[in-house]
Amino acid sequence: MRPIMRCFSVLLAVFTVGLCGCGKNSDKKTTKPASKSVEPPPSHVVAMVNATPLTWGEMDKRAMGYLKDDVDTNHLIIPSNRLDEAKEYFRRRSINAFVFKTVMLDEAVKQNVRLTDNDRQESLKNLAASLRARNWTTNDFFLKGPMGEAAMRREFDDGMIIDKLLKLKVRTALRLDDKEITQAIELIGATNDLKRVKLESVRKQLLEGANFEDVARNVSEDASAQKGGDLGEFARGKMVKQFDDAAFTQKVGAIGPIVETRFGYHIIKVTAHTPAQAATASTPAIPETVRASHILIKRIPVDRKQITDSLLRTKYNAAVQKYFCELKAKSQIACFLYKDMTF
Repeated sequence: MRPIMRCFSVLLAVFTVGLCGCGKNSDKKTTKPASKSVEPPPSHVVAMVNATPLTWGEMDKRAMGYLKDDVDTNHLIIPSNRLDEAKEYFRRRSINAFVFKTVMLDEAVKQNVRLTDNDRQESLKNLAASLRARNWTTNDFFLKGPMGEAAMRREFDDGMIIDKLLKLKVRTALRLDDKEITQAIELIGATNDLKRVKLESVRKQLLEGANFEDVARNVSEDASAQKGGDLGEFARGKMVKQFDDAAFTQKVGAIGPIVETRFGYHIIKVTAHTPAQAATASTPAIPETVRASHILIKRIPVDRKQITDSLLRTKYNAAVQKYFCELKAKSQIACFLYKDMTF
């Protein structure tokens, strides 16, 4: 199960909100910023979890790190007149992350969780894999992270401890039987059947005279929808086999039967068909081509491993949420900055 949960706690503690809701509306309320004038001194305590305080300086540094990361990595654009609102959002996010992390670390101490060299090496390996999408190395994570190298290394260490706690208390207790997997596969199959039925209804409209381009723009789930489904001209072998076979055997202008490929369900309309031309003494051979448009309804792939991983991930997230709520209920948590935040 390790690949599914890769570096969950590490990245959660650094980049995400944390699981602080537990059914309560802790972060959905919109309030005015805490202060429009002078900010509190860095040492001012804004929240407390058990005996651990969160100061304004620590909270604001983390919050501005979150903001910077969203701007740099996710290309977040914040209008100048919304900057104060954005800062308040990330300050709340920082407090939520602090609560999650502190509650978990306190429990790890009670459970005597200790890290080994193997834990660290495995975490570094998993971290490297999770950073590939950013094109970052593990050194980039520490050096380019939103809070500075020293803080990022502390976050990583804390994340490893939380991850080991969750492995001991949550991950090892997860169970998934064949019946659950079979039911999920059957549900996906039924959903795909409904998608095909929907496209059959669309095809009937086309056969009754509906404009293909208009229907494609409104119905198709392919990028070609904005062009009325037009895929342009292509030679044999350029499309997946099922699509290719249909396109090159269909009559020009006809509304073809539904074709299933790995991408989903297609209705194809061939708009031009150019026969192949043999080479002559002065010209090269020209391959047979067609120009076609299509309407695509995507199907959900039935992949047992992916379905199993998805079910485990869902169960894991729910179990972490439940475990955190149980620990949180035993903790003393207070937020002095935002009175509307509940934990």
